[in-house]
Amino acid sequence: MLQSKTKIPDNKVFECHGSFKSGSCMQCPAKLDENELKAAIISGQVARCKAVTDGKECGAVIKPDIVMFGEPLSQDYLCSISMDQDKCDLLIVMGTSLAVGPVNSIPNLVPESTPRLLINMDKVCVDENDYKQLSAPLFFFDHPDNKRDVFMGGGIDGSLRRLVAMLEWQEEFKEILPERLS
Repeated sequence: MLQSKTKIPDNKVFECHGSFKSGSCMQCPAKLDENELKAAIISGQVARCKAVTDGKECGAVIKPDIVMFGEPLSQDYLCSISMDQDKCDLLIVMGTSLAVGPVNSIPNLVPESTPRLLINMDKVCVDENDYKQLSAPLFFFDHPDNKRDVFMGGGIDGSLRRLVAMLEWQEEFKEILPERLS
């Protein structure tokens, strides 16, 4: 949801686990917009469908359009990955154990020439046992032949500030997230 506060165009961001921007009725095709869904959640109420069919209100639960644990990711996710993986010229992975698939497979899908930056508290997926058990990517941060894997340790906010400073992007960053720099 942080990206929604930036100037990054919606077509450049794919929320593979969905978002709270909308909700869907569990029984009919009705949708609920972000403001109505947010109001229900804040008030502690369960959002209910108000769609009327044959003079009767549906009344079923409205579920946020997010993927819950155990639910499959959308077909849109699979299409997006297959269309974008070969175009990736830099992969940035942040704040994750990469323990849950299928999203944890993304670092394996980009071309071998694509640099991969992990911004995290700890290095993950550096042990072949992790790779075999989790079907997670294998990073080669400390391998002498490593030419693409970079680890930036620390919290996300501090690490991103360091990255912005290294790239001399402070002015652009202030335009995107001015309240975060004050």
